[in-house]
Amino acid sequence: MTSYDYQEALKNAAKTMVRVKNPRRLLKMIVRFIVREVGLHHASILMFDQLKQRYIFVDSQGSHRIPISLVKLDHSNPLIHWFSNWEKKVKLTKDFLILEDLKAWIQDPALTGQHPTLKTKLLSLKEVMETLKATVCVPGFYKNELLGVLLLGGKLSGEPFLLEEINFFQTLANDASMTIKTAEFREDLIAKNVELEKQKQELEQRLQEIAELRKKEQETYYQIVMSLAHEVNAKDPYTAGHLQGVERLGLMTAQEMGYDMSGKRKDILVASLHLHDVGKIGIPDHILMKPGSLTDEEWKIMRQHPVKGAKILEPLTGFKEVANVVLHHHENYDGSGYPSGLKGEAIPLEARIVSVVDAFHAIVSKRCYSKGKPIEVAFEELERCAGTQFDPQVVGAFIRAYQRTLNGKYKKAKSASHKNVA
Repeated sequence: MTSYDYQEALKNAAKTMVRVKNPRRLLKMIVRFIVREVGLHHASILMFDQLKQRYIFVDSQGSHRIPISLVKLDHSNPLIHWFSNWEKKVKLTKDFLILEDLKAWIQDPALTGQHPTLKTKLLSLKEVMETLKATVCVPGFYKNELLGVLLLGGKLSGEPFLLEEINFFQTLANDASMTIKTAEFREDLIAKNVELEKQKQELEQRLQEIAELRKKEQETYYQIVMSLAHEVNAKDPYTAGHLQGVERLGLMTAQEMGYDMSGKRKDILVASLHLHDVGKIGIPDHILMKPGSLTDEEWKIMRQHPVKGAKILEPLTGFKEVANVVLHHHENYDGSGYPSGLKGEAIPLEARIVSVVDAFHAIVSKRCYSKGKPIEVAFEELERCAGTQFDPQVVGAFIRAYQRTLNGKYKKAKSASHKNVA
């Protein structure tokens, strides 16, 4: 599977987890999915049984199936003990186990010599993994609680597992663990027969816990953020194509300005164009969708969305520059914008591009509370605000690029302000 395939697989898996209420059924679906899509000899999954206080096999698929009804592991099992007590052990990889790595550790005298009991533990681990014919073991946690373990056989191709694949398995295991815990929470609430309002509050509190944990999962968090960005625009049916429109206009403008359109820089620009308004998910609908003018207090709340958006992106370690663009996309070229009052080239270039194309798209788009204006009017408005709200160079590049895409169908007005911009 390619990197794109893994992202799509995680996105689809997340949707499936929301729909599946039976944890065992979900785990079986995960095992079948891994065996089929990754191409493994076999795969099995353990889940903690609260009643029996043991880890039981929920499902096993492939050429080396484990008799799931017969094999049970308790907390004293070397595999379970390794993952459950990882903080107390030597500084080794604890969030997954690879059999070949384990063998290398055992043969490393520098490692085992410093820790007399370590070699015995590693040998016990090796014996368990070989008995279960596991090439890779991946635990699934909720907070620090071990809820399950994925046991994976080798690939049919004979190739070693890539780190990207291990990360994929970890995300599946942890997401499944959180889904299982969520189901347990719901069952507990129903069993306690609490009052309806109290039940709702507890459920929301616990679901919030899970939502916060999901932020730490880098592979799935980007998909969640993108979904939020689309949801902001989906609230207004007239702006359903806003994100796609803004992306197209932004890339067109950047290319006209000679912006580096290869590699990371383009990724930063595209992500910024998509996510610039993601902070509006934290703005109440009665303000976001208000047909009339906002009050001073409502504007104060509305102007919080760049800060909210930057905070949403904060957990994504590779999105620091994108978060900075989101934070500053409402800064004005003359320093009169918000939230920091940045001026001129102190404002990130991507933020200046977002500001222009977002304003243009808003002017020409039909909304539930306003009719879209002609392109000529939008151009005039951009030119009028060039040097105050907008970067004149960005405005000029945008208009030139837009005109070229229309193959000369639009004839720009000859005005002194436009000459200054161009």
